[in-house]
Amino acid sequence: MARILIVDDDPVVVKLYQIILKKEGFDMEVARTGGDLLNAVARQKPDVILLDVILPDDNGLNLCSELKKNKEYAGIKIILVSGMEISPAQVAEGIDTGADDYLIKPFDPRELMARIKNCLKLKAVEEELRDKNKELADLSIHLQHVREEERKALAREVQEELGQLAAALKMDVDWLAVNLTDAPDLQKERMAHVSATARLIIQTLRKIASDLRPSMLDELGLNAALEWQCKEFTALNGVACTYIPTDEDEGFPVELKTAFFRICQESLRNIVSHAAATQVKVSVDENDKEIRLCIMDNGKGFDNSKLKNSFGLIGMRERALAIKGHLSIQSRNGEGTSVSVTVAKE
Repeated sequence: MARILIVDDDPVVVKLYQIILKKEGFDMEVARTGGDLLNAVARQKPDVILLDVILPDDNGLNLCSELKKNKEYAGIKIILVSGMEISPAQVAEGIDTGADDYLIKPFDPRELMARIKNCLKLKAVEEELRDKNKELADLSIHLQHVREEERKALAREVQEELGQLAAALKMDVDWLAVNLTDAPDLQKERMAHVSATARLIIQTLRKIASDLRPSMLDELGLNAALEWQCKEFTALNGVACTYIPTDEDEGFPVELKTAFFRICQESLRNIVSHAAATQVKVSVDENDKEIRLCIMDNGKGFDNSKLKNSFGLIGMRERALAIKGHLSIQSRNGEGTSVSVTVAKE
């Protein structure tokens, strides 16, 4: 049964509440001051609070605002109760503090029950949405893990299986070129062409394997992988990209290293497509409280208020959430863009 916290210092009003709510079978608790309210909420989170606007030691609006700012009490519904006629502006002020409804004394028992039941329905819907969002978040984390494992397996097959076959082909062609010294010039030219093609295939396979899952991320750590990523970015796009490493990355969890690498990868891809930058700086730093990845460019930037939820941006946010991190994107027209992910240490 739903728990109702009555917050009022008028014994007559409290008794009226108890008579009405007892018929509905609600669990009830009474607080007569703001201090009693905070203690009662901390002790046992109620489902609905009937909060008088005027209390002996505090103001109901202030208490409502304080409770709503606390994430632990996010699901509690608060009905502000006033003994005076109030203006629409005062109602708006109450709603702005986070109140879920407003009630005027004296009230009709049916109105009281209707407002309480409406709050309970809203609370149930919000809890269902939170549960569904958590399920979706857990599914996203699972799918990211599966995807990374598939990338790792595919990269290994490309590198070891196809790479070895291409290497063997090149060795055979090179052996023929060395041993068939009497072959016509046209055949020598074709063998040289096949050897060069095989070398190109090997290089392409290595790039594909690295794009899928760079082995150095697992073998050498985050610093090595991001430094390689920056060098590849510069080589392919002609844009200076420097990496400022963290002092120590051995203790970083695999999930964090993977998320940082993929977010950096997506950010660099966006810079190539949209930023028109000439310089990029990637850095990882940590202190006693947090670990932070930052990608900054000196490109044309954009109006931060018009940031759109592209699939790339959604993917970065999902990866940040998967490691309990916070993704921040800051930009201004003509002043470049900064993408950062901050993860609190446990």
